[in-house]
Amino acid sequence: LPSTLPGFDGYRLVQEYFAFPHRFLFFDLCGLGPALRQVGGREAEVVLLFSRGDTGLQQTVDASCLALNCVPAINLFEQRCDRIHVTPQTHDFHVVVDRARPMDFEIHQLLEVSGHGIGEHTERPFLPFYAAFHTESDNHNAYYALQREPRLLSQQQLRDGPRSSYIGSEVFLSIVDAREAPYPDALQQLSVRALCSNRDLPLLIGGAAGSTLTLEGTAPVKEVRIVKGPSRPLSALREGNVAWRFVNQLSLNHLSLLDSSPEQGAAALREMLRLQVHEADSAQHKQIEGLRSVHTEAVVRRLPMPGPIAFGRGLRIDLEVDELAFQGGSAYLLGSVLETFLARHVSMNGFTETHVHSATRGDILIGRPRCGTRPLA
Repeated sequence: LPSTLPGFDGYRLVQEYFAFPHRFLFFDLCGLGPALRQVGGREAEVVLLFSRGDTGLQQTVDASCLALNCVPAINLFEQRCDRIHVTPQTHDFHVVVDRARPMDFEIHQLLEVSGHGIGEHTERPFLPFYAAFHTESDNHNAYYALQREPRLLSQQQLRDGPRSSYIGSEVFLSIVDAREAPYPDALQQLSVRALCSNRDLPLLIGGAAGSTLTLEGTAPVKEVRIVKGPSRPLSALREGNVAWRFVNQLSLNHLSLLDSSPEQGAAALREMLRLQVHEADSAQHKQIEGLRSVHTEAVVRRLPMPGPIAFGRGLRIDLEVDELAFQGGSAYLLGSVLETFLARHVSMNGFTETHVHSATRGDILIGRPRCGTRPLA
C-alpha cells in the first residue's frame, strides 16, 4: 500500500499482513554480485548456513518452496477520471473514473483536483481541506473534501444480481472557495486524478495462480506470472461503532503498553489488530486471540547505528503466543510484522527489542534493538 504523510505507517504493515500474508515471505541475499562474477559456468550453488538444525523443516522445505525474481504487486494505478460538470444545484459531485465502465474501477485515493472555468487558461487547484498540513501560500482558498458511500445497485443488478459478492464504494466530492463561496460562478468543470483499483476483478479471475500478465511498457523480462493470489478486495467502509474504535486507537502507543499488565497490554494490542480484519474471517480472528500476553520493560542497550559506540534507553517487548491458534499461518510472521509495527510507535531517540515466545517451542523470534522511526513532534 502507498504510504501517506498524515497516516501512521505501522498500520499499513498490519493491513498488508491480514490482507495478503505472502507479501512478507521474502528475503534478500546480499553481496552475490561479486561472487557470481567469479563463477566460470552458467550455474552456481548457494548454501545457506543456520545456527541450528530443525528436523521438521528439513522434511517440509525443499527447492519447490523457493522462487527467484519474485516481488509483491498491488492492483493500484493512477487514472484520469471523467470530467465532472459543476452545476449550482449540486453540492456533492460524484467522481466516476469511466462512465462507460463504472464497475471496472474503484477509487482508492484522490491525488489531484483541479477546476476549469470559462475563459480561464490556467487550472485552479483544489487542495484537501482536512490535510495534516498545507505548504501552499496564505492566499490559497480553494479546497475539497470527500465522502465515501456504499455503491448502490443498478436496476439491472437488482433484477439479475451483481456480478460478484463485492460491490465496493463510490466517492463524492464537495468543494469550497473562501473568496467566492461556495465556489466561483465561472467554474464549469472539475478534473480529478486518482489512484484506482479494478474493484472486484480479483473475484472474477479467481484461481489465477500460474496465469501470465501483459506489461503495458517494455522491460527486460520474458514473462510476468502470478505465483500466489490475488487476494480478495476489502471495503474501506466501516459500519456501526467501528469508527469510534478506530478513534480510540489514537491513544495506543508504547507508553500505554508499558503502563499496563501483560494481559491488559495483550488485550489492547488484540483490539487494534481486530480492526484490520474482516469480521467474517474466523482464521485471522483466531490468530489474534493467540496473542496471550505483552510484557514490557525499560532496558539499556548499545544503539544499532554506525559511528562511535553509544548506549541508550529503550523498550524490551516480550510477546507470548499460542501457536495452536496459527493453524495454516505463522506466529513468527505475525511477530515479525509486530516487531516493525512497535518500532514505528517509538520516537527516533529510542528503540525497541521485541521477543516472541511460544508456549510450545520457546523463543521463536529474538529481535535485535531496532531504532524508532516516529518523529519527536
